[in-house]
Amino acid sequence: MSGKFDVIVVGAGPAGAVAAYYLAKEFDRNILLVDKAVFPRDKPCGGYLTARVFHRFSFLKPDLSKMIEVPTYGSYFYSPDLMRLEWLKAEPVGYLAIRRKFDTYLKDLAVANGVEFRQETEVVDIEIKEDVAKILTKGGAKYAGDLIIGADGARSIIAKRVRIKENSKGTSKGLCVEKEIEVSEDFLERTYGTQRPTHYFYGFGNIIGYGWIFPKRRHLNVGIGGPAMHGKFLGRVFPKFIKFLQESSLLPESVENFKGFKAALIPTSTALYLKRSYSERVLLVGDALGIASSLSGEGIYQSMSSGEDAATIANEALSEGHGNSGILQRYDRLWKKDLGRELKTAGNIMQIGTTGDKADLIAKMNLFFRRMQQEKGLFEYFVNQFFGL
Repeated sequence: MSGKFDVIVVGAGPAGAVAAYYLAKEFDRNILLVDKAVFPRDKPCGGYLTARVFHRFSFLKPDLSKMIEVPTYGSYFYSPDLMRLEWLKAEPVGYLAIRRKFDTYLKDLAVANGVEFRQETEVVDIEIKEDVAKILTKGGAKYAGDLIIGADGARSIIAKRVRIKENSKGTSKGLCVEKEIEVSEDFLERTYGTQRPTHYFYGFGNIIGYGWIFPKRRHLNVGIGGPAMHGKFLGRVFPKFIKFLQESSLLPESVENFKGFKAALIPTSTALYLKRSYSERVLLVGDALGIASSLSGEGIYQSMSSGEDAATIANEALSEGHGNSGILQRYDRLWKKDLGRELKTAGNIMQIGTTGDKADLIAKMNLFFRRMQQEKGLFEYFVNQFFGL
């Protein structure tokens, strides 16, 4: 076991990398960041970054081109019966990224600011004592710190070990399958132009969710997702969605390999059901906490936000010489102040849209789209909630 760190961050995705960065850069703390993967690594995700990512984390703007593929200037939303609503703007409303590139940049930024990083380091257990928190790795190594930040994803070993998610009032989980498809830049320019609009197809294949296609620089990210309870159908619907996109001229006909798609569990708004997001010497962030929007599935901004909030409270705890839950409960209040209202609103909307007979729900989607077509204020409200504007 090496020397004691101020904070050990488990998981080097956006939540963990941002937490580590702030603790090292802003608060001059001794930080260990570990991840079970070897970077760069892929991550099942559409890779849509809302513009607010770079509004809040403005220090990233100078290197924007190193992180993202292209800006997007709007979206098209389709009802199950293919009525289309347009939302296009003169300025970028978001950015499309390849996750292996974006995540690696954030991790490298943390390392450049003094964070010690160890990859291929899978945490299998933790040990919490009155004066120390330790992690045990699959390889048998032990590392000690004052605090642990669990940023290890939807199946978080940290959350499991401290039993934060046991006996919660409920869960809210989504599931998606997606594939990053390389296509010619000529096809992308002809089909999507410089605006690179994203497309969302609600109720495709009678899925209570949506399919999407995101046009990047040299890739199209294609996916489909919805509540986890309908997840068993996604693998069967996905090839049909690919063919539909080809017939709609949104995907080249030359794309033949429908295999190799990746699946991901999305803990959407799970954090709202938890009694707490902390334990003795432990804070949870990102998907380990369950902080993605249940309306859109967006989780990158929420993860980064929770990472910054956790760093703030961890620094306060270190400054006051305590890692007990009495101080760490401030984190609960802080992340809920940032995200609680939007997560609750998204959850309420999804509750209405996913409760009932599937045929009735598809019919309701069609009716809702017609209402949005007639009532522009309702459409703007939907878009604002969807993108967290």
